[in-house]
Amino acid sequence: MRAAGAKAWAQIAAGAFAAVIVMMISMIGASLSAGDTAPDLEKGKTLFHAKCGYCHLQGGTGTIMLGFRLGKDRALLENRTDLTAAYIEHVARAGIGSMPRLTRIEVPDSELKSIAAYLTRPATARDTAK
Repeated sequence: MRAAGAKAWAQIAAGAFAAVIVMMISMIGASLSAGDTAPDLEKGKTLFHAKCGYCHLQGGTGTIMLGFRLGKDRALLENRTDLTAAYIEHVARAGIGSMPRLTRIEVPDSELKSIAAYLTRPATARDTAK
């Protein structure tokens, strides 16, 4: 009886794991397809430079701090390929380290989504949007 119970729990866990994987794949696909047209990326770039650039462009405090924490190769957000839209949106809203949180008045959700789409743009769009 014990073996049957353990087998049942293993099947439930495997099913839950598969459901999480499917959900993550769909989220990744949605983030790659949302806002990745040239005009959308240009809008995201413009917003990033206007709203975030003071700290997160070359020589900015955020870039310097990220360089100390993560290394110079990961300091410039525009050059990173390991960021997700969800992470960018969370950090912007909650703040992290010495970065203050950004309110929806400072950066509305629609603008934050454009910025996140720009920073997480597909590799094929990186050269054209820089």
